[in-house]
Amino acid sequence: MKTRNLISRAALKVGLSNDPISKKSKDYLRSFNKWSFKGNKCIDEKQYEAVITRWYHTIEKGLAYINYRAGFGKKNIAALLESMENYLADGYSDDAFFYKTALSVLRSYVEKNKQYGVEDEELEARISKLSGSPNDFGGIISFTPKSDEELGNMNYEELVLTRHSIRHFSDEPVDADRICKAVKLAQYTPSACNRQGWRTIVVEDKNKIGQLLKNQNGNEGFGQEFDKLILVTADLRCFNNGRELHQAFIDGGMYAQSLLNALYYEHIATVPLSASLREDQEKNVRNILHLHDAEVLIMFIGIGNYPDECRTTRSERKPVELTMI
Repeated sequence: MKTRNLISRAALKVGLSNDPISKKSKDYLRSFNKWSFKGNKCIDEKQYEAVITRWYHTIEKGLAYINYRAGFGKKNIAALLESMENYLADGYSDDAFFYKTALSVLRSYVEKNKQYGVEDEELEARISKLSGSPNDFGGIISFTPKSDEELGNMNYEELVLTRHSIRHFSDEPVDADRICKAVKLAQYTPSACNRQGWRTIVVEDKNKIGQLLKNQNGNEGFGQEFDKLILVTADLRCFNNGRELHQAFIDGGMYAQSLLNALYYEHIATVPLSASLREDQEKNVRNILHLHDAEVLIMFIGIGNYPDECRTTRSERKPVELTMI
């Protein structure tokens, strides 16, 4: 037995190639490093689609702020323009849906800044050099939150199509019972062999929320308005060592989406926030919340009650013919 344990530890240490999990992990990392985008110069059209969408969505978010800062996001605007210019220089079509949507966002940005008395001739000249025509799918929308009665009478299609990410909240605290009801509903998410390896951590302490948000990369300008902050995690102890290397993220991601829909059904305003953190950020989050080493981070969700006035990003979805084969 002692010899067997020594052999097992040695195999783990050197990462033998015949270990299926080690090989799967190395293969994934190799593929990720090859195909994931880096900066604004891309290797193919699919990367450009992701990069351009990433940058134009950051502009949409800024356009949706109640306390609008005219002329905001100059670095992100520059990055968006650079990626679009590189896209065209590499010979790709200016008729692509995402490219036309990016032009639409740029148009919305320029028009809104003018409403606030801010004009940038140099920026407008650079935009005018981009070929193609904008569509009407970029920018922001206004909407009226549904009542409890309206939510209760919705079918699934209506629920999905009317849920929006919210980045402005009222001062009224969220009822804890509503959160519990949403979590109970989300528990019906399918999972591998019904193991339900997720956990929902609801943070109410404002000091802790502030500390956590300092380690999250996408809440600037609105995170201070959260009434509570949720972290969804998945527990590696619930998964098979032989082959379920990524299952925690699959099950956890499915649960997180169910939770977003359930919170909306309970009339709670939400915004999903990435939990893809740097090593130091994740270490800080783990220490603040005393997470078990087996827990992996899936998603943060900022929550609050709806404000009187609601604006959010349009976040137009791709036409189905672009995503279904």
